Amino acid sequence: MTVASILLALATAVVIGGAATAWLWLVQRPRLERMEGLKLLAAMRWREFSRLVTDGLHSRGFEPEAAEETAERGQDSVIHLKRDTQNWLLACKQGLNYRITPTVVGDMTDAVRFHGAAGGVVATPGVADAAARKLANGRIDLFDGETLWPLVHPQLAHSVQDELAGKSRQAVTRQATIAWAGALTLGLVVAFLGPKGEASPEAAVTAASAPPAPASATPVAAPEIAAAPVSDDEQRDDVIRMVTTLPGVERAMWSTKSTLLVYLADETSDPVRGICDVMTRYDALRTSRLHLQPPANAGRPARFLQCATY
Repeated sequence: MTVASILLALATAVVIGGAATAWLWLVQRPRLERMEGLKLLAAMRWREFSRLVTDGLHSRGFEPEAAEETAERGQDSVIHLKRDTQNWLLACKQGLNYRITPTVVGDMTDAVRFHGAAGGVVATPGVADAAARKLANGRIDLFDGETLWPLVHPQLAHSVQDELAGKSRQAVTRQATIAWAGALTLGLVVAFLGPKGEASPEAAVTAASAPPAPASATPVAAPEIAAAPVSDDEQRDDVIRMVTTLPGVERAMWSTKSTLLVYLADETSDPVRGICDVMTRYDALRTSRLHLQPPANAGRPARFLQCATY
């Protein structure tokens, strides 16, 4: 991997891992804490749950009615509250699966009319239907899981709050670890699949300054001699070309098909060995007769010989 690929992998991992961590701590952690808290509320006794709701409504201007008034009224399915000297009714419905429906809102509206109250409040850890919210208008206040938790959370004991926060932190920490592992993996995948950059300048300098590789100790094979021509005439022409290049040879020609006439450059020349080396390369010409003709003014006679007898 190049430096650019490593930087790309790190950048990808940091961006994805950082975004995932921010979402987990800012969004998911409060959500998990709320879910655990609502489970706790649903598991409480009705009296404990209603007391938390009543205490939470105190910040909204609600006050529980006096004990004497409660005693005079006797057992009732709703809790009576005071707000600005007006009577209000509170209905607490437990259960995470409880749904505030238009029917529930209608029942609370009837109860408000029956008791001559100014309005009513329905609270539950469950959910409120959209139709129920629309029907509630301004006289009935609905608090379901989303809106109930901020109301009752401050009323919980500090030890309970710490326990809920600790559980959510542990869950988010595990999820963040998984998210960072996935981000690193994705970063590596992007780096490997991304475009391959050019070699770094340092690598280029290193390659340029590297000593040249030593020459191979294996000797270079000499070029092979060209294959002999196929026809006899081509072989004879080839012999003439090669013999003419030998030292001491002026020119050469075939006086007959079986006699090579070689004109020597001077009478001291003796190119017989070189001529025979050429002649013996050709099986059809190796037994041909060799006629060595010295210069005209030489005192040496012409010679006739054979390079090979078979």
